[in-house]
Amino acid sequence: MYYKEIDKRYRETMIKYLRKHFRYNTMNSWNKSTSYANNIKLYNIDKPADVDDDRWWDMLSITDWQEKLSDLLEDFGRRHDWLWQAGINGRSSGYVVLYKGGIKSSGYKSYCTHCGQKNYQQVPEGQVGICGRCDAKTRVNFKQTHMQVFTWPGKDTDMYEDFEAWTLTEIRQRVELVQDFDRLCDDIASEYVNLCKHYRISEEEILVPKTIKVLEPV
Repeated sequence: MYYKEIDKRYRETMIKYLRKHFRYNTMNSWNKSTSYANNIKLYNIDKPADVDDDRWWDMLSITDWQEKLSDLLEDFGRRHDWLWQAGINGRSSGYVVLYKGGIKSSGYKSYCTHCGQKNYQQVPEGQVGICGRCDAKTRVNFKQTHMQVFTWPGKDTDMYEDFEAWTLTEIRQRVELVQDFDRLCDDIASEYVNLCKHYRISEEEILVPKTIKVLEPV
């Protein structure tokens, strides 16, 4: 649906593909910064005949689908060492956009094994680490440098690029990146269709957890 085969032997063919690829805002329209993108709104995806309209639209709000979508986006970022990431944009979250990003040290030195709270201070050797949030004596140091992913949502990608100074290898690498992005969008559409075809939405009552204060031995 989104992915297209490109003859990567020819420079002009690849440049034409990149120039004509659909683009969308990386932030808001006023930012005037765009990148490679695809429209994944439901009206742009072929709905199977055996899926009713209510299920087709209601499935978007189901937590299971949101988690699956997050997994697909995360897998793409991991494949590209987070230098390239895919994110959702648009008022109705109907566009997948290619973003620049990376990974860097978060600065966190320790964390609480009880509640997960992270801390910028190390636990001194031989001392007990106390969590600043839950007061549990379960704060320990990270064994390795804790890293975090960052994204540059305001940066464009090839917005004004004519590719004339690029080598054939550089252009081919960019085309392969965008093709992989397009495959991701195909996967998103396929997974959504698969979910709608094989599952229905039902309701069940759950107990909502409530936070209370209790005594805990020190």
